Order: sequence, then structure tokens, then C-alpha cells
Amino acid sequence: MFCFSAALLLYAGLLALTRDIDLIPRTDAVKIDDKRAYAAAFAKVLVVVALAPMSGGFYGLFNVGLGAASLLVSFPVCIWIGVWVFKRSGQ
Repeated sequence: MFCFSAALLLYAGLLALTRDIDLIPRTDAVKIDDKRAYAAAFAKVLVVVALAPMSGGFYGLFNVGLGAASLLVSFPVCIWIGVWVFKRSGQ
């Protein structure tokens, strides 16, 4: 879970630095007005979502059941926070 979280964080960092909309798949399916702002908002959402497997991996070091429970609880919460962050950014 740590490796998956690290991969998401690396992808978010690359997206935030370049602000290149071409790094996001399926962007041709929607109309995007400000592509640089969309890429930055998407990177913020990825950072928030990457916290779920990171917390599951951390608690999984101590107890596998606790790690799984943490992942099951934190993933919907992180998705909800990510949607809130994305809407707040004006996208």
C-alpha cells in the first residue's frame, strides 16, 4: 500500500509541476475551460486520495485487520474530501 500511495504522490507531483493536461487520461471526454487550473486541481485530489492507502499501510504494519479497516474507512472519507477540494477549486 505504501508503494501504491507513493506512485500516486509521484504522479500528483509530476502533474502539479508540469500542469500538463495530457497526463490525465480521457480529458477529451469533457470540456475544460482552464486546462492548467484543472491539472492543478486534479493533482490536489490525487494527493488527498493517496492518503487512504498510506494510512492503511501504516496501520497494517501493526495489525493487518486494523490496516484493512483503516483502508475501508479512510478511502471513502478521502474521496469525499477530494471531491470537496475539487469543487472548491472552481472546476
